[in-house]
Amino acid sequence: MENLPESPFSESTLGSSSSSPSQKNPKDLGALTPNQLVLLIHDVSLREEVMHHLYEKKDSCKNLALLLWNNFNTVYMLLLEVTSVYRKFSPSMLSMKEATRVCCALALFQVLANNPETRRGLIKAKIPCYFYPFLVPFGDDEPLEHVRITTLGVLGDLTKFDDPYGSHALHFFLESEVVPLCLKCMDVCDEMSRKVATLIVMNILTQERGLTYCCATPERFFAIVQVLRRVVEKLSPKPCLLHLEYVIQCYVCLSKIFRSIGLMCIIVNFCMSLQHDHEASWMLQVLHLNIYGCLYFPPIEERKKIAKKAASSSKGKGKGKK
Repeated sequence: MENLPESPFSESTLGSSSSSPSQKNPKDLGALTPNQLVLLIHDVSLREEVMHHLYEKKDSCKNLALLLWNNFNTVYMLLLEVTSVYRKFSPSMLSMKEATRVCCALALFQVLANNPETRRGLIKAKIPCYFYPFLVPFGDDEPLEHVRITTLGVLGDLTKFDDPYGSHALHFFLESEVVPLCLKCMDVCDEMSRKVATLIVMNILTQERGLTYCCATPERFFAIVQVLRRVVEKLSPKPCLLHLEYVIQCYVCLSKIFRSIGLMCIIVNFCMSLQHDHEASWMLQVLHLNIYGCLYFPPIEERKKIAKKAASSSKGKGKGKK
């Protein structure tokens, strides 16, 4: 690949202006165009500001992904930012300022991940492997968690398998074993990380090949089911519905392979009260059908309570109008 040097672990001197004093004032960078900014990313003293301004222009510059990808050494410079903090993981010595800088580089990788052409290039070059160390939990550390959430966001965009290169991307993620890393995040990380990690696992499970891979051995299957069970147990009484939908969809996929799984009753029993959320309710009916071979009908007592609640609610609205 022409825009990456042989090794990502040492500063390149090719096209770099870091050896000479910068001619630009960081305060003036905001006025530059993306084409001008991307040429300054080689300057170490300006790189943080340049990355920040480039990301700010992602909406106004539609070809930013291609600009980053095709400019010589730019992806390499972004990788340097990512790999430079590896040594600060264990024990955690990462400051919030350093975490913010890494997140800025990762955010530009997310721009690349959102473009079908550059997404293909990232996968082909196996660049996501450089992000995997951020997924390993190293204790309850806010800067690392900040980086982890951003990393999961990048991977979430990379696990969009609906383009012509989707099968290759899926093969890469299965081969590089991203699922166990995401399961670990789902199990022990903060709520936001758990949600995005669940999304990635869901994206993989919704692909037939991904589902087959995850259910190929009892160990893989039960590892996923057990983590999902623990995720459900950690959900608050009023959980994030989007996260809940991700979990339910994972169960729906798994129920296509193994129907008689007692652990799935946990999610059914926990979520059947969410009748007001139509999408979640529909997925639960599919799950119930897959497991038990029939649709779910609440007991008569529960239906009476729902009807009574609906009637009192409508009366209250009627009084309000009067």
